[in-house]
Amino acid sequence: MEFINETVNVEVYARPEGTVRPLAFRWQERRFEIESWGREGTRTQDGRDLRCYLVQTAGPQTWELCRNLETGQWTLVRRWPSHYQVV
Repeated sequence: MEFINETVNVEVYARPEGTVRPLAFRWQERRFEIESWGREGTRTQDGRDLRCYLVQTAGPQTWELCRNLETGQWTLVRRWPSHYQVV
């Protein structure tokens, strides 16, 4: 697992009930299209209310994206690469 904690731009689908679902995000000048969704839930961290999503992109790689419910800002929190490399 790799902790990233960087602000990212996220493309979303606005659900009829008013929530959103992430569809793709940009990180390190690359666009990652989300292929599947796992757990999603709300939590409070450092006094901020966040809506967090576990998603998978090609590879597969698993990522955690969190949206600040007050500001709407997205953060790429961490990722689980599909394979590990020995260096």
